[in-house]
Amino acid sequence: MLDGRTCWLGIGQSLVTFPKTPGLFGASVNRILGTESGIGLATDDVWDTLVGLLDRFGRAAEDYASRFAIGIAPNEVRRRIEPILGDVRRIQRAGWDALPGGNALRACLERLRELAPNTYRKTMARIAGVSVIHAHFRSRMTEEDIGRAIAASSLYEMMQDLLDDLLDGGGWTFPEATRLYDRCLRPLTDSGVSTDGLEAQLADLMGPGQDGLEHVLAEATRELRGLLGAGDERVRRLLVKGHEALTRAQAATIYFQRETLDIAAIRDIATGLPSPDPSLPWLDRLAIYASWPSNIALIDASFASPPVSQKELTAHARAWLAFDEAVSFLEHFAGTEADVREGVVNFACLYANLSATILEENSFGGFTSPQRQSIFEKATGCLVRAVREGVAGGGPAEDYVLLAVMVPTIIFAMCKTPPDQAASFFAILAPALRATMGTGHVMSEGCHPRASGTTT
Repeated sequence: MLDGRTCWLGIGQSLVTFPKTPGLFGASVNRILGTESGIGLATDDVWDTLVGLLDRFGRAAEDYASRFAIGIAPNEVRRRIEPILGDVRRIQRAGWDALPGGNALRACLERLRELAPNTYRKTMARIAGVSVIHAHFRSRMTEEDIGRAIAASSLYEMMQDLLDDLLDGGGWTFPEATRLYDRCLRPLTDSGVSTDGLEAQLADLMGPGQDGLEHVLAEATRELRGLLGAGDERVRRLLVKGHEALTRAQAATIYFQRETLDIAAIRDIATGLPSPDPSLPWLDRLAIYASWPSNIALIDASFASPPVSQKELTAHARAWLAFDEAVSFLEHFAGTEADVREGVVNFACLYANLSATILEENSFGGFTSPQRQSIFEKATGCLVRAVREGVAGGGPAEDYVLLAVMVPTIIFAMCKTPPDQAASFFAILAPALRATMGTGHVMSEGCHPRASGTTT
């Protein structure tokens, strides 16, 4: 770590100095909660919105499956999405009172929409997206537990989106960011941690313009704790480890911002993160644990009956770590222009070895073709590894291929990725997934050479 204002941007790139960090929630406060989804919400009804978004994502995935012969038939995509749409419609008909945790979820979403509308829009799109996760264990859940899983994943996604946007607002120190995550996540898996006074503790960490958000986080934490309380103990232990890593990885992202940019500090933190493969570089480790859908997948497993076998649970958890890494790289690729405009570097910037001048001069003009190809190959390798890991535990290959298709589909839809870029990605992904389905052999996801140089 350097002097807190000077750092190396990229992996072996140039040295750059930035102004000293402003005071707590200084100049960055105007963009707090400003990470926007490209998805517009056509209705105020939560369930109508989720049905519309999930149906849209499913149809987009069917189109990709048809155009690129991607290893899963379009009608198979629809067959696996329709039951989840049916679950959401059933919950809507029954009403909030009939859904375990439903009233708390409704209250949190209503308050989030009032206090942080941009985060609310992003959260609604992502809740629809993560509902695809339910396809894997849905057939092994009771109707009540399906509702419980949907409520839990929705609350969890909302909490993570809000925490992520709070950090993106700037002004945090690493200990403060760690404390914020710890206060929200530790009670979910440790019954000995009291939630008395949680609002006051969170309020002490909030900055100007964030009044009331502590109530959203505290209510979501308490309700999630109740929903998860009777879950599988093996899953609880995995969540404990996942939350510890998520806390450190997310806290490390404060060093992605112009005012506090410090790649050496990020590298030190990431190097200490756990890894499914000891040979993984620090950037891969950080990309895995800065994402959180894997924890939602574990929550789903805790509601399965009979309990998931140890072999399958271990493989499912490893598969989702690879999905998490793909999510990080693809989301950051799709959001690089907005991130750089706000003075933030991300995983895609670092992987492509972009020049530090993109932050000084706001000169990012898009990734070059070799840089984009390199990022797409990296994400494809992660998705292929996820399928391989899941199938190794005895899980249906189609389930994991569906997820490998839906992850980029949803991200590109949310971020309004240009159609030609999305098509370029699926042209790379398709043959890899066809190999997985056709021969049982998953192509190697070994390291691809990164493109070097600056954007043009």
